[in-house]
Amino acid sequence: MKRLFLLFFFLAVFLTGCGFFDETYVVESDYPLPDRKESSKEDTVAVTGLADLREAIRNTVAEGASERTILFDLAYPGNPMEDLASACWQVRTEDALCAYCVENIAYETRQIVSYTEAKLNVSYSSGALPVDEIIKMPYATDLDDRIAEAISSGRSRLAILINRSVLTSENMASRFSEVYRSNPGLAPEEPHVSVSLFSGGGGTQRLYEISLRSDLTEKEFQRRKEELDAVVFPPEDDLDEYTIALDAFEQLAECCNPEGPNTVYAALIEQCASPEGITLGYVELCRKGGLECIVVDGQKDWEDHCWNIVKVNGQNYHVDVFAGMEEGFLKSDADFWGVYRWTVDEYPKCESDYLPYEEEAAEDTENEEEPEEELLTEEDE
Repeated sequence: MKRLFLLFFFLAVFLTGCGFFDETYVVESDYPLPDRKESSKEDTVAVTGLADLREAIRNTVAEGASERTILFDLAYPGNPMEDLASACWQVRTEDALCAYCVENIAYETRQIVSYTEAKLNVSYSSGALPVDEIIKMPYATDLDDRIAEAISSGRSRLAILINRSVLTSENMASRFSEVYRSNPGLAPEEPHVSVSLFSGGGGTQRLYEISLRSDLTEKEFQRRKEELDAVVFPPEDDLDEYTIALDAFEQLAECCNPEGPNTVYAALIEQCASPEGITLGYVELCRKGGLECIVVDGQKDWEDHCWNIVKVNGQNYHVDVFAGMEEGFLKSDADFWGVYRWTVDEYPKCESDYLPYEEEAAEDTENEEEPEEELLTEEDE
């Protein structure tokens, strides 16, 4: 009986952690790996495979973070060291964002009980824009709006990341010109655009670094932009489309100067502009008046020249303010072709000359049949 009592006594002492010795007993267990989606540490992420590892590195760069801890548990199917080297290389060469802004990705690993921990350190190129300033888009759907905003704000540099894009650097530069020429009031003058393309591995994800150069200082840009914004057109309310097109033509006809500046500001504010400046000015006045109007780039008398096509009452017409009212207002393709030349497939067809309402009414009257005179009979008399 005494033996049983002593046995239970010693068991109780050791199990409760008490004893006759001044020592601490620690029980070790496996470290619980944080869930990748529920980890409380923003700078820590757990990965279960190579795809997760690549995603973790991409996300680190996408957030503009410089450091991140990655955890591999015992169930990780690959070799953490080999996969880290492979993943860092793949991300830097196959991801457009990383190709643009990452200078180097370094890492250190250590084994902690039952898992491997890697600490990433990302260094970014000093020549790249900060990641949080890069415009990120899944597709190019809203690209024109982003371009218009950049031109209007007078930005000198921006970067646009598009996950699915087939645009080349030349396409992007042309897109800027197209957006501006459809809305010249965005800026006092068209910016000089240069584009660098980062594609990463030849995929559809592309990053465009765009430089916008203006000959104006920031202060002068803003002053002239405010003057353009203040232009009111048409001068009267409830004008028909023909009158709006005519008023814009007459307003700019007095500003024609072959040697003048080629900007919309010169046409609308300084009132002295070249054919290109006048053409942009006509687009802007028509736009303010609610008319569709575009710039046509072509030739006149075998020399480079530009003019407009405007839509009036549902029909398209050529307009060349420099040619004057008789030769250049609301003309058809047939009237223009020969003296003028342009890439026909790139522009709307202008199938007939404009016929003012008075002439239409006169023609209708002429075509009406004369009513036959009724012969009166003796009974009618």
